[in-house]
Amino acid sequence: MKVSLEQLKRMLATYKLKVLRAQPIDDGYVVETNKGKRVVSVWQNAELLKWSNGWREQLFTQGYGAVERFLSNGNNKKYIRFQGKYFVLTEALDGRVPDPLEEQDCLKTGEIFADYHRAIDRIDHGASQAKSSAFDENFFSDGSTTIKQVMQRIEQKHEPSLVDEVIYSNLPLLYKRFRRASQLWDGVKEAVAYFPLSLEKFKLDQIIHTENGWQIRGGYNQGLAPIHEDTVCLIRHLYQRSDWNLSMVTSFLDGYERKRELSDNELVYILVQLALPSGVWEQFNHYLTTNELNEEQIHQLAEAIRIQRYWDELALQVGRYIDQRRKATA
Repeated sequence: MKVSLEQLKRMLATYKLKVLRAQPIDDGYVVETNKGKRVVSVWQNAELLKWSNGWREQLFTQGYGAVERFLSNGNNKKYIRFQGKYFVLTEALDGRVPDPLEEQDCLKTGEIFADYHRAIDRIDHGASQAKSSAFDENFFSDGSTTIKQVMQRIEQKHEPSLVDEVIYSNLPLLYKRFRRASQLWDGVKEAVAYFPLSLEKFKLDQIIHTENGWQIRGGYNQGLAPIHEDTVCLIRHLYQRSDWNLSMVTSFLDGYERKRELSDNELVYILVQLALPSGVWEQFNHYLTTNELNEEQIHQLAEAIRIQRYWDELALQVGRYIDQRRKATA
């Protein structure tokens, strides 16, 4: 939603701030004021806004001062409602994001992320944008059916292309991965239904080191999902940016468990998501829909197949981590 500079000036006057200039960003604006830089985020959903404020205040209550809090205005409210939207003011945080090539940064990232999860363990999870896990019975049965359909389609071609042959040669392994993920899911699906809600996604740049230490920011307008969909998103982001360094993922998990112990069900749910070849699957799904791939899509498929071995290694590493945890607690 776009608003004029004059409208922003009137809004921020309730915070006793004078707006000098504003720059649009995703979900809001960066504004220069007479008291420094601020961020105005624009929210669509009141319950999601309440939930997001809840975990921030819970972290602050726990003595965790390094969190991006929603600021109160002169009316003692943390938002301004305008044209059906909610405008929220926060400090603009400047600093560096964790270095995925530095073990101590990865360890610290795990600790901070666990602090965030400890906060959401303690708040109300009734936000209206919550969704159930994507990994239900239909997901795995539909996936298996799709793989079989692709195989049949290629087998029926009189002159399969090179792309057809590449896809066909990878389908058995893809099916095996789906079956493994499905077996893991069967063991935790009932527990996942009772997991607390968290953000669907969490990226490395939502954690930042400022002059006041490490802080958590962002997460505006994101939908909610069972906890650890965000963990997998963050692990994947960290792993890829570390140049596929498994030890950095282990450091992250070690840091996390210093602050919040992961249950067996939580660890297996993380593994379920990592076991699925999401990049390759996306390209195969497109092939099934269109029966062809253009040059760019062929390149994307080749790249997805090339890096799938790294994702397989990550799933194996997390599997070993789970086994070691179980042996240590036996």
